[in-house]
Amino acid sequence: CLDDFIDNSRMMIFETFCRIHQCISISMLAEKLNMTTEEAEKWIVNLIRNAKLDAKIDSQQGTVVMGVETNSPYQQLIEKTKALSFRSQMLLMNIEKKKKAQDAPNWGAADF
Repeated sequence: CLDDFIDNSRMMIFETFCRIHQCISISMLAEKLNMTTEEAEKWIVNLIRNAKLDAKIDSQQGTVVMGVETNSPYQQLIEKTKALSFRSQMLLMNIEKKKKAQDAPNWGAADF
């Protein structure tokens, strides 16, 4: 249980660094993950092998270079229109609510 917690914590820290930085020093990463440089490099290699990470290791400079995620135009279109149906439905509900409020008799009016 403790090992799972440590692994998940390391993964979360590493993912955060990956989102922020394009190029990460393995020695700095090893320090943050509480590992030796060799352990950190092996751990990252295993992530790359298991297809959990799009990155390359530059052993000469001691860095991890993150791959650039590029979405196809088709995928970009899907992402932008994902919530379109929900937003349209909410808009329709708001319009219907306003229409009902306008059509309802106003019992509190002074001119009845």
